Amino acid sequence: MTGKKALPANFFVRQMTVSVKRMLLMTLLFCGAFMIQPSSSYRIDKVTERGTLRVIGVAGPTTFLPHGAEGARGLQYELLRKFAEELHIKLEITQAPNAAAVIKALRSGSADIGITGLASRDLRLKTLLLSQPYLQEQQQLIERSNDSSVSDTPQIAVGKNSIAQQQLALIEPNANLLTMANASPDELLMKLEDGSVDYAVINEAEFEARRAAFPELKTKTVLSEVKLAWAMRPQDQHLLKLANYFLQQSTQDGSLQRLTRFYSQGETFNNIGVKTFQRDMQARLPLYKTKFEQQAQKHSIDWRLLAAIGYQESKWNANAISPTGVSGLMMLTKGTAAEMGIKNRDNPTQSIQAGAAYYQLMTQKFSDTVREPDRTWMALAAYNMGYGNIIKAQKITKKMGNDPNKWLDVSRHLRQLPRSGQALVYVQEVRRYYDALLLTTTKHSWVASIEKQQRVVQ
Repeated sequence: MTGKKALPANFFVRQMTVSVKRMLLMTLLFCGAFMIQPSSSYRIDKVTERGTLRVIGVAGPTTFLPHGAEGARGLQYELLRKFAEELHIKLEITQAPNAAAVIKALRSGSADIGITGLASRDLRLKTLLLSQPYLQEQQQLIERSNDSSVSDTPQIAVGKNSIAQQQLALIEPNANLLTMANASPDELLMKLEDGSVDYAVINEAEFEARRAAFPELKTKTVLSEVKLAWAMRPQDQHLLKLANYFLQQSTQDGSLQRLTRFYSQGETFNNIGVKTFQRDMQARLPLYKTKFEQQAQKHSIDWRLLAAIGYQESKWNANAISPTGVSGLMMLTKGTAAEMGIKNRDNPTQSIQAGAAYYQLMTQKFSDTVREPDRTWMALAAYNMGYGNIIKAQKITKKMGNDPNKWLDVSRHLRQLPRSGQALVYVQEVRRYYDALLLTTTKHSWVASIEKQQRVVQ
């Protein structure tokens, strides 16, 4: 780009500068409005009669991500799964290409709840009912790390009719905006990455999840705080009340906070972490990618999950040795290597072979009542600290009146066992690397990763 100079000092004079904690939960909307549990006689009509809660959403870090052939995971997925369970009905999630498709499905009555990652004040949602927000986030102005100057009239990529467009219209009425209809966060960031625009605006969680895919981009400043909510049809007042009550209770009992923490990116991909991960993806992953794919296919595992385990274990270093004597790319003990039938755990091919077989063994050990994605998280914990310890944690969980089939419940009680802290961090880190690999290997597209998974029924 030519003719560049420093951004005018007063360009964002009126911007919101208050920094909030990542993933901060908002104070309950309608304070006290739904403190009384809905009567058991309260009917949700067709939803109950149908036996299915139909949800349509756009895949992303604040909604849901694919997980296996018939599964999903993510903050909103977990919330909606629990909501459906409390209504004693099944959850059905349909993936939509963009927010416009979600809104259309709601208006037509083909879905009961829409999840988009859109803010509650977004103009695109103005004709719909919105639940109390489940998450408060920041709208962030993103820039290129290696470009300290911008054009005379800096251009900013934003979603058309989005909160970002509204906010910038207030902050700087003459701002040069590139409004993109139904643009995904990936499309906005790609415009910035290739130099087509000077800035882009997306939500904090959306950017944090993509930092590994866009290592040359960084946050310049916070524009505003936004609240994310579920969308429903105007005629579904009854469902809205139940949803609000559920979200309020989830806040009060701490389950929403635990979900938020688990699905956050944390400090895994800070500036140093992003550069290190990108370097290793370019230099080390190509050496073993085919081996990961082969063994993952053999054992019905997503190869990116298997690779994420390998990265957490050794940073894809085939010569890694721990202080406790485990070694190799998948960091296997001598006993585990022998149990999996390999002779040389330091050989990367054999190490990946044994690691995949051992992880599959862990997944198969748990009861059928442990469903995905909980089975994955428990299997990862078992891979790290042994199956027997997870069974002990399940027994404690059940004794304390919580659900032994849910990882977030089990993880709370796992803390009572020695050396459990390492396992909890292990599961969290593997999930973050898995998400990063999922994103970076699908060419900056969430949709590409779920093109074969149009509907998930739980």
